[in-house]
Amino acid sequence: MRAALAPARLEEVRRTFAVLRAARSGPEADEVYDDLARLAGALLEATRPLMLDDRVGQTPAAPLTAREVDVLAGVAVGEPNKAIAHRLGIGPATVKSYLSSAMVKLGASSRGSAVQLAREANALP
Repeated sequence: MRAALAPARLEEVRRTFAVLRAARSGPEADEVYDDLARLAGALLEATRPLMLDDRVGQTPAAPLTAREVDVLAGVAVGEPNKAIAHRLGIGPATVKSYLSSAMVKLGASSRGSAVQLAREANALP
């Protein structure tokens, strides 16, 4: 059975995850990459029991890249491509490319379904 998590708290977890994913790819990433990657992984792992129902997470046909997860984390909290691009230090067309690639891997037909399928695959909280 799915554990309850208040919607506001869940949204806070998702925003924190997106910020951690973005921060680990910033200009100072060489100094803090390992700590931020560990924190993002710990946050995802700690929330996994709260996010999943009785189904076991499904794995996409091809694993998502770190950058695809970064983009999906932004999509999950409602950011437009331009904001995701600015936060990650890449161009909007690159965001669109990563999102398209993730959608193909997940078998998604929309941004929203890509986020949902990534959550079911345990790639996002």
